[in-house]
Amino acid sequence: MTNTLTSYMLLSRNLATSLQRKGQDPIVARETAYYQANIGKVKSVDDFMADKRLYNYAMKAFGLEDMGYAKAFMRKVLTEGTSSATAFANRLADDRYVAFAKAYDFSPGASAKGTDPVVVSPTQLSPAGSAKLSLPYALATSYDFTGTNEASFTLASKVDATATKSATIVLNKAAFAGKVADLAKVTPTEIGAAINAQIGASGPDGLMGKVQVGISASGSLFFETTGYTNLGFDGAPGGTGVNADTVYLAGGTNRTLTVDNAPLSAPGQTAVDIGNGMDLSPGANVKGVVDAYLQQSLEGDAGAEDTGVRLALYFARKAPFLNSGYDVLSDPALTQVVNTVIGLPATSSATTSEALAKRATLIASKVDFTSFLDPAKVEAFARRFAAIWDAQNNTATDPILALFSNGRS
Repeated sequence: MTNTLTSYMLLSRNLATSLQRKGQDPIVARETAYYQANIGKVKSVDDFMADKRLYNYAMKAFGLEDMGYAKAFMRKVLTEGTSSATAFANRLADDRYVAFAKAYDFSPGASAKGTDPVVVSPTQLSPAGSAKLSLPYALATSYDFTGTNEASFTLASKVDATATKSATIVLNKAAFAGKVADLAKVTPTEIGAAINAQIGASGPDGLMGKVQVGISASGSLFFETTGYTNLGFDGAPGGTGVNADTVYLAGGTNRTLTVDNAPLSAPGQTAVDIGNGMDLSPGANVKGVVDAYLQQSLEGDAGAEDTGVRLALYFARKAPFLNSGYDVLSDPALTQVVNTVIGLPATSSATTSEALAKRATLIASKVDFTSFLDPAKVEAFARRFAAIWDAQNNTATDPILALFSNGRS
């Protein structure tokens, strides 16, 4: 049997290849394909939980596979969401539930609907009202787009009873270069102009001429549907085929507007909030969930053979997000890794808040959390854990380690 350190190094050195190989496993590939094909069709918590394959895939991706049976518990997590401080997920000590509730928020993005004409008098109708949408949060005074910052969202409008037009708006360094006075201080007005330019660039099959953008009185992005007429190839009213007219009214209940955050354009980009938050809808976050599912599958398979390998892989994944001793103590697996490396006994005796505070302070004094922003430092810590784990648990499989055990476990 290969020892923990060797097994961990083989996986971590070629993690991308290991994940790709795991994704090609027939069972994993089949479940992944099903998730990719169907999660975008789900519109409610009830639909999501009724589809066992989707639900189980999601639970595993977020490391909650062992809680799959607790349907009532998980329904409460999902239905209460995370927007309220008193929401169920926010009151749980485990931040996996918060992440899960955010990922599977089936409420629509910011949306608005037009209005039909209303009878004012026996001889008069009010005009149909356009769909008007102001994003929930005000824009900042300016934004820095000199680096990897990016805002990406899909703007869609139902233009008649059967057709929906859309455009994906991407605001980043490339989008603003040469078009703004200062990339480090892009103003709300410049953001509005860039969005309008991309709407126009989406063409007749997109939102060109069908939606306009401005800044509302409250300082947020404001969208409104507009009337659209295309007289066809000949530019004259009437005609058929390429000469046929296309007319969309600005208002009426058929006209809608929806803004949904979209995945960033490339790995390494940093999400920026321009008034609609940064959470993605379940259908837009498919790649993130699939990647997490593959990672969990890899770690699970490794753990079936060697618990130490699974712990090391898990630590390497979570370490960049650790900021304090409390972050470690809130996660039993991370606690085991850190305790092993710095030589602390189990924390079962830390049952009071005072004892927990002392433990957290002690861990913080021995672990430089800022160093975990460096992948090389994370890797060194994980390997150190794996080596100590071998010394404590795997001397029977490694004769060299047995020389140092002195007859003790």
